Amino acid sequence: MHPSPERPARSADGRTSRRRVLKSVGGIAGGVLAGALIGCEQSSRPGTAPKREATRPDHTPIGAPAATSAVTVPPEAIANPSATTVGAESPREFTLFVYSGLTERAYRELFVPGFGAQTGVTVNLDPGWWDMAPKLKVSPADQTPFDLVMTDPTQGFPGIRDGLFTKIDPARVPNARRFAPRILDTWIYREGWGIPYISSAMTLAYNKELLPAPPRTWGDLFSEALRGEIMLFNSYYMSLYTFAAAKASLDGKPGMARQMVETDLDGVLSFARAKRDWVKYWWPDTSSAVQALQLNNVKAGNLHGNGLIKPIADGKPLDGVIPAEDRAYVQLFFLVPQNTRSVQLAEDAINYIASPEFQRDLVDKTGELACNIPEIAAEVAPRNPLWAKVYLHLAQDWENLSYYPYDAYDRQLGKITDFWNREILRKGG
Repeated sequence: MHPSPERPARSADGRTSRRRVLKSVGGIAGGVLAGALIGCEQSSRPGTAPKREATRPDHTPIGAPAATSAVTVPPEAIANPSATTVGAESPREFTLFVYSGLTERAYRELFVPGFGAQTGVTVNLDPGWWDMAPKLKVSPADQTPFDLVMTDPTQGFPGIRDGLFTKIDPARVPNARRFAPRILDTWIYREGWGIPYISSAMTLAYNKELLPAPPRTWGDLFSEALRGEIMLFNSYYMSLYTFAAAKASLDGKPGMARQMVETDLDGVLSFARAKRDWVKYWWPDTSSAVQALQLNNVKAGNLHGNGLIKPIADGKPLDGVIPAEDRAYVQLFFLVPQNTRSVQLAEDAINYIASPEFQRDLVDKTGELACNIPEIAAEVAPRNPLWAKVYLHLAQDWENLSYYPYDAYDRQLGKITDFWNREILRKGG
């Protein structure tokens, strides 16, 4: 899924050179693997989001000082998802950038007709992976490619620093207040950049016919018996953490993977280089990883947990475990581009997505996507045990929610991406 392209130079008027951007995008093989982005400017909301000093997280500042707590919205202000603020002067089209695959299908089925009926606008989806930021970068201020995007820290953090996005008013997205508090416990939300949400955990997947004694820890993945027989995601954000979790397990320090990434990155990188020959297949997307397992091309590996739901339901000999130590979930968020046609319409769209009805439908009507509202997750889990195996739904799950070490990655992005592409994927070649 998700080498860093160089940040494109800007012309004298502050706009990015299209030629330079396209040259950078031409090297997107690295961007696909690493997720470092290029940025843009311009805003459709007058006086909003002036050019900010780079940083965050936590190179500080970005704009005004961070708030000390999340925005508080009275319970009675929780919005009715059927309400809308769209008026006669509002745009009549709305384009949402979504991730391809499961998410695209769900949003095409649920969001496009639902939000279109609520607002009367024509709703378009633009699916992709790493092409979102380059498109924003080269788009004229009056020709936005997207009005709202879903993204993650590997793209969102650099994109915010580079001026791609504008702030929202979290008070206008009151349904998000239903999300688990730990989901909202991020500077992205506190500073008004967007609304965070979660996806599935890093999962140790395996073929039961090839491994009758299933692996239980990440260290098991690097047993001598599995040398040259495993698969890992080709993006560092997941697989470098897999190496860290395996190192912690083999060193007798389970639960210390995050600290290792933060305080002993060189040790984790050296371990990854030493263990790279265990990897037979660097999978580029979840469906390819599942297929490799099903075709007996590999015996085990890391995987987005939701990729196992359908094959297990279909009776395929696959299974997976999420080791209790060093759990890491995908963190995502919705951000509003600077040149969106309407910040208010984008806020309405996020509020619609955060509604209890939509969050419930993400489970009941797809069976494969996360729910971010604890009481609804607890409600749907008993009627979908396979979904419950993959996603947070118990009170202790939400209390222990932990993401990949995105902040640590962001602080040493250049070093990590260079090492990952040169020493791990190309094996020093």
